[in-house]
Amino acid sequence: MAVDKSIKTMEKGAAGSGNSTLDFMEVAEVRDGIVILREGQMRTIMAVSSANFALKSSKEQDMLIGAFQGLLNSLESPMQILVQSRKLNLTNYIEKLRTLEGEQTNDLLKIKMQEYIEYIQEMLQQINIMNKDFYVIIGHEPGVLKEDLFGKFFRALNPTKYIKQEQDDFNRNKQIMKQKAESIMSRFSGLDLKVRILKTEQIIALMYNSYNPDTLESIRLGDVSDLDVQI
Repeated sequence: MAVDKSIKTMEKGAAGSGNSTLDFMEVAEVRDGIVILREGQMRTIMAVSSANFALKSSKEQDMLIGAFQGLLNSLESPMQILVQSRKLNLTNYIEKLRTLEGEQTNDLLKIKMQEYIEYIQEMLQQINIMNKDFYVIIGHEPGVLKEDLFGKFFRALNPTKYIKQEQDDFNRNKQIMKQKAESIMSRFSGLDLKVRILKTEQIIALMYNSYNPDTLESIRLGDVSDLDVQI
C-alpha cells in the first residue's frame, strides 16, 4: 500500500542523515483514527468541504459569517484549521478519457477526444493548477502522569495489567474526542459544509504529504479524495 511505503520512507529519513524524520515529529502514534502526541495529548482530524463565498448573495454571506461566529463562540477548547495546497492530479481523469476514447466507434468523436486529452495535458504542463484541501483539528489533553522508577518496575512485573489500563484510558478519552467531534460537525453542518473524520491511513497519508512537500505531487491521497466533501 502507498501508506506503508510512506511510513518506510519517513523512517529512513534523508539519504546520508543520521536522523529519521520521525525524530522531529511530535506525533507518537496514530491509533483508531486518533493522533497521539509524545506527551499523551490526543487529536482528531476532520476533512471539511469549502464554500464559494464570493458567489453567494449578500444575505447568504451575512448568514455564513453569523453562523461561523456562533461556531467560534461555542468552542470549549482550541480548534486548528489546516489548509493544504497541492498540485491538482488529473491522472485518473485522463485515464478514464483514454478508456472512453478506445471504446468510441465514431471517428470524429474519437479525434475530438484525443484533442481534448492533449489540451488538458498541455494545460497542466504550462499552468500550475492548485487544489486546496481543508482540515479541522480538535484536541483533548488527558492528564498524563510521569512514571517514576518504581512505576516502571511495577509495570515490568505486571505488564498485562498496565496494558489493559492504558487501553481502558484510551477508550475513555476516545469517547470524549468523539463527543467533541460530533459537536463540531453539527456546527459545520449549519454552515452548509460537509465534514468527515479521517481514519488512520488517511491521517498517515496527510502527515506524509505535510512533511514531504517536494514529493507531494507523486503521493496520492486516494482515501481522502474519496471522502466526498466537495460541494
